[in-house]
Amino acid sequence: MEPIEEQYLVINALEALNLLVWRLNDEDTGYWHIQTPSTVLPLATILQNGEVVTFGWE
Repeated sequence: MEPIEEQYLVINALEALNLLVWRLNDEDTGYWHIQTPSTVLPLATILQNGEVVTFGWE
């Protein structure tokens, strides 16, 4: 699946703030998996609707 505008808006905002360490577009699901230096949002997935879902909490 191709990334959509809502996902690009989130990615671009994180890049502009220098908060994007790593990103990977999963072409099968259409999700972006990201890593940031933030302790609040260390690992997350950006869904097709632009919603950011965190994971990796211990």
